[in-house]
Amino acid sequence: MTAAQQDTTRLLRRLAWTGSALALCLIVLGAVVRISGSGLGCGEHWPRCNGRWFPPLDLPTLIEIGHRWAAALVSLLVFAVTAVAWTRHRQEPALRGPATLAAVLLVIQVLLGAVTVKLALPPWVIVTHLANAMVLLATLMVVALRAAPDKPALAGLPCRHADHGLVLATAGLGFVVILFGAQVANFNAGLLCLGFPLCNGELLPPSTPLATLHWGHRLLAFAFLGLTIFLVTRVTRRTDPASARLRRAAAVVLALTVAQIGVAAAMVLHLLPPALRALHLLVGTLVWAGLVVLVFRSARTPAVEPEVRGEREPGTSRPSLARDLVTLTKPRIISLLLVTTVAPMFITPAGLPSLSRVLWVALAGYLMAGGANAINMWFDRDIDTKMSRTRLRPIPAGRISAGFGLTFGVALGLAAFAIFWYRVNPLSAWLALAGLLFYVFVYTIWLKRTSPQNIVIGGAAGAFPPLVGWAAMTGRLDLAAVYLFAIIFYWTPPHFWALALIKQADYAKAGIPMMPVARGEARTKYEMLVYTLMLLPLTVMPTLFGALGVFYGVAAALLGGRLLWYCVRLLREQSVTPVAWQMYRYSLLYLALLFVAMGIDRALPFGHWRLPEKIIILDRPDEDLATPAGIHLAH
Repeated sequence: MTAAQQDTTRLLRRLAWTGSALALCLIVLGAVVRISGSGLGCGEHWPRCNGRWFPPLDLPTLIEIGHRWAAALVSLLVFAVTAVAWTRHRQEPALRGPATLAAVLLVIQVLLGAVTVKLALPPWVIVTHLANAMVLLATLMVVALRAAPDKPALAGLPCRHADHGLVLATAGLGFVVILFGAQVANFNAGLLCLGFPLCNGELLPPSTPLATLHWGHRLLAFAFLGLTIFLVTRVTRRTDPASARLRRAAAVVLALTVAQIGVAAAMVLHLLPPALRALHLLVGTLVWAGLVVLVFRSARTPAVEPEVRGEREPGTSRPSLARDLVTLTKPRIISLLLVTTVAPMFITPAGLPSLSRVLWVALAGYLMAGGANAINMWFDRDIDTKMSRTRLRPIPAGRISAGFGLTFGVALGLAAFAIFWYRVNPLSAWLALAGLLFYVFVYTIWLKRTSPQNIVIGGAAGAFPPLVGWAAMTGRLDLAAVYLFAIIFYWTPPHFWALALIKQADYAKAGIPMMPVARGEARTKYEMLVYTLMLLPLTVMPTLFGALGVFYGVAAALLGGRLLWYCVRLLREQSVTPVAWQMYRYSLLYLALLFVAMGIDRALPFGHWRLPEKIIILDRPDEDLATPAGIHLAH
């Protein structure tokens, strides 16, 4: 486009975007009208309200007439878009066509609004009214997008992304889901399937038409989520700049879809509160707007990558999106966190956990830790490119965009919190969230790049899992849970500093003040020994106090002795790499076996001993114990 053309499209573009934004707000305001029961706030009169242009305003009347005045403002903008398109862009059918269609759709929308009021809000007219409003919103957005000043150069390349058909199918299914949701709301079928994700705890709904309608809406929503995930895996295979906007649009649609299902779950579980019902329609409308952008970007993305055009070297392959998403969660690290979460569940006073509780805690624990790790990779993407250990991660390698990685991490955290809250208990949800926030803000954002004590303090985030597992069983935190927290807290420095000794060159290159970089190898080895000497007595004390039995005590002593042997050997060696690698790997095994030994010890029928309890013998049992007259309990 020339500069003159940019100037001529600016007015149309701004009018179209303003109209789109107001149309979206108008759709949400229409939902408020329906939810608040204000649809007949002006009686059966239209366009006047209760026979007047300016009637007395009670709340229902105010809501309904506000909706009508907002519709009038949108009407002015739509007609302005059409007028500008015909006067300034008469020779551009790509702009004139959708602008004209918007005016036609507006007339239909106004007539449907009148019919809705005159016929006293019949559900089928309301659903049609909403469907036409969604199409009008999409049309205005197409005008705004086509009027953009930056049009990609596609000369010599086949237009439309290879998955454009899949994009259209996803958008079509999304529109169907919206229509089904409107029917569920307007036929008052929202409470016919209680619970989530099942219907009244069953796979099949009650055998009534409205319950079937509700269940059909849910199934379509789940299918839409699955199709969106599949679409994202397809479009993110390409990393060329020409498809960057398409990848971002797909990521936004997926994030909004996950949020929409979360809002829907909360809405059903809380028995349809008005605020959540309005939020549900708002997020649903944003999903639809995202789909419109997605279709537009797909239609203008070259079918092949411009820089390679089919010239990928033989024998090379890129990881799939699913594999990259799993990589963002750091599954090898999470496996150890799950051990330290689940094992404490078997040693609480509440007895043995049920299989379902263990599975829910494990699932939510993985999602919460995975979300924290994904956010960590998003924030560290700048330094990850400088380190050989991390430069091939999905975000620094360009296989996943930074925004998508952050959205994925936040979505995992929200899903984990919901599972803990509804399937376990609120305390475990808050503790798991606290662990994520501590890891992200205290360690990743604050300490990692500023202090050599980053692992000592920030590493406490890794000590939250036993607190979560304990709270999942008891609903409270006892001194024993804090004791488990302390074990991991003192284990973290010698464990991680062993890796830091090996990768100190990478950390120095990235400017991260890990202990070997900031204080040197000798100081690091000495502090590793100090923390190990504090850790070992701490692990044996539960046996000495009678909290755990002989089996655990022997296991803790043997495992700890081996860890200490590695630490002393590392202190005496000049070359750190071989011994440090051995200690790092063993420290992972050490912690896992230590917590497994706790669970095994509790299950064994022998090897436990208890401290003798004090016995009070009353020589006169018929009299109550009393405080001597000369002693005062409060001073």
